Amino acid sequence: MQDRKNFKSIFLVKLPMCSHPDSIGSDSFRTKNPFRPGPSLALPVLRAFLEKYKTYDYKIKAVDLNLEAYTEPGIPVDTSVYPNLLAGVIKNNDYDVLAISIMFVFNVRWVDDIVKLSRKLHPEAKIMIGGGYPTLFPERCLLKHDIDDAIIGEGEATFLHILNKYNNHRDVEFDKKFPHGSYATKNEKGEVNVIKGEYHLIDLADLPMPAWDYINIEGYFKRSGDKVLPIEGSRGCPYRCSYCTSFIFCGPRIRYKPVENLINEILEIKERYKDIKTLRFIDDNLSFSKDWIKDFLTKIINLKLPLKLEIQNFSVKHLDEEIVRLLIEAGTHTFTIAVESGSPEMQKRINKNLNFNLVRDAVKMMKSHDVHIHVCWMIGFPGETLEQINETFNFARELKANSNQFVTVLPYPGTQLFDEAKKANLLVFSEDDLDKFDNRRCDYVKSDQWNYDQLQKIIYDANIEMNFLNNPSLKTPAGRDKLLSFFIDNELLLSIPDHIILYLVIGYIYKQKNCYAEYEKHYNKAKELFKDEKLAETFSKYLSWDNPIIKDYNQFLSKFQ
Repeated sequence: MQDRKNFKSIFLVKLPMCSHPDSIGSDSFRTKNPFRPGPSLALPVLRAFLEKYKTYDYKIKAVDLNLEAYTEPGIPVDTSVYPNLLAGVIKNNDYDVLAISIMFVFNVRWVDDIVKLSRKLHPEAKIMIGGGYPTLFPERCLLKHDIDDAIIGEGEATFLHILNKYNNHRDVEFDKKFPHGSYATKNEKGEVNVIKGEYHLIDLADLPMPAWDYINIEGYFKRSGDKVLPIEGSRGCPYRCSYCTSFIFCGPRIRYKPVENLINEILEIKERYKDIKTLRFIDDNLSFSKDWIKDFLTKIINLKLPLKLEIQNFSVKHLDEEIVRLLIEAGTHTFTIAVESGSPEMQKRINKNLNFNLVRDAVKMMKSHDVHIHVCWMIGFPGETLEQINETFNFARELKANSNQFVTVLPYPGTQLFDEAKKANLLVFSEDDLDKFDNRRCDYVKSDQWNYDQLQKIIYDANIEMNFLNNPSLKTPAGRDKLLSFFIDNELLLSIPDHIILYLVIGYIYKQKNCYAEYEKHYNKAKELFKDEKLAETFSKYLSWDNPIIKDYNQFLSKFQ
């Protein structure tokens, strides 16, 4: 048996990023979301950092539970299997320290499961946690769960500091180079103390290449059908939108990896994983520095790699013709911009302060390059009126993006938005109910003009209208072909196989292409799905809409009457 006075064997576990089956309840079709997770970048980064900078004999192993549930390419994960998978990895692994990585606050029930099981089977092991939940609720993490330490914010250096603390190991050089960040810990009486670390953000030049060898990447590619890995070129955002937590996690300034380091990382990944097709950048705003992004894109283009770079998140303040052309040449064909609100007043109140003419010009410029434009929107801000909400939908209609994401506002602790809502007595929030800490389920803001059930219905109607029935891509043959590819080649139909309107749009496109067998096949599938009471409850209302696709489908149905 291992000497438990030494905490050398580290087991790093990424918890499922989906809702726990016990918390889902009777979600309506509108709030359900197919789950197809990708690999976590946090685990290989932490593992590589520990291996590079440790001066104690630590042995680390890691598992990303999200990937363990894939069984068939293109099919959403059955999230009901995760409790057994979680139990299996705790039962079948021995360790001195359990290090938990948790992405979202609403994943909290997975924390309950893993901590209770670990305390039962490995009672002498230390437990620490990092990620979104402990960063926003550090004290709660330790009070509600039997956890020893909770890392706040950026975690690499603090992770190793805490491990060294467990072993009474002092590394003077490491402490000097990487002052520890903030974390919550328990004293001998079980009282929680938040240790305020020095304000220090890691120089990304000091990060080693992520250690992807902890998982069977080829097995993940085969079982999921996705040949994609995440990557980052920067951290942080200099803007202070009132709703955003980026500054809490990554600081108030943007930091870049040296271009040569990033290029070498890409070359290493491509050399090791021959079948990889796409690298997906997770950065908040990679194009903030024009000099950096030009240097990176020019060098990666010159390498002529058979690899797609999926760089999606952009501010319209940092996009111009030159950068868009370089991005397209590097393999980026989807551009995501966050406008959030179409109300000039709300833009000021949330510190977004976008110039709508700049937004219009950026969208027009991107459309001229025939790329896929995805726009993110939020409704339900504290004090927002229905008129202002409608301004958002009207601006979305004006922009005519290829796809839109509409979500309700989620006030995060530590943000200006949360503090303002609390001060105005518009916040209905309890730390005892974090299952709803999710844009699809939260109801934390009070309003005398709307409620959350109403907002969810409005959002779903807007989704059906702008992403499906009135999608601007439907207007041209080339646009319809791209939309069909987006729906089928990207396996959207496999991900949401009960989405009746999706079948109608696909059937309609096939009819325009004179592919009548496929047209009838998809219309008949929709007809069969309408026999399901819950699906009919969600989708029947749209059969009364004045829309060419709906008219065509109703005419199709008339043959059976």
